Amino acid sequence: MRIFVIGLPGSGKTTLGRQLAQALRLPFFDLDQSIEAEQKMPVREIFRTKGEVYFRKTEAGMLRKITQGHAAFVLATGGGTPCFFDNMNFMNEAGITIYLNVPVEQIAQRMSAEETEKRPLFQRQPVQQILEKLLAERLSFYKRARYTVTDADLPAIVRLLTVLRK
Repeated sequence: MRIFVIGLPGSGKTTLGRQLAQALRLPFFDLDQSIEAEQKMPVREIFRTKGEVYFRKTEAGMLRKITQGHAAFVLATGGGTPCFFDNMNFMNEAGITIYLNVPVEQIAQRMSAEETEKRPLFQRQPVQQILEKLLAERLSFYKRARYTVTDADLPAIVRLLTVLRK
């Protein structure tokens, strides 16, 4: 079983992904962390020195590399991953996609200044304004996920996926 967790930056994809992986006894991967390890630099530095287009191509390649290399896992994607290089279709064909739908206001409240500093898209405007813009641009991709969950749905989604795994 391959599970892809998608959603806005700061929505909790990594946290949910780790919990799902633990509950389902599957390996866990974080796409941004995998890219950073391969590129030997943080995502914000890749954006700054090589640009977003380079990053998005690298991201699509890493998504496919992880997927082709493992029959079962939980993967926390980057917030923009579903929106480029037909990644959403790829993930839907390769496994189960879960959209973590958390209100923009809630994400903005829990994102610390340190966390926003690490994120290249959050360098110019207030966090909530950026999140609202990103949601407007990305929602059509996120809505194509097989499942949509909120933080409160976590126990239900773990039970559902446990049943699907059998």
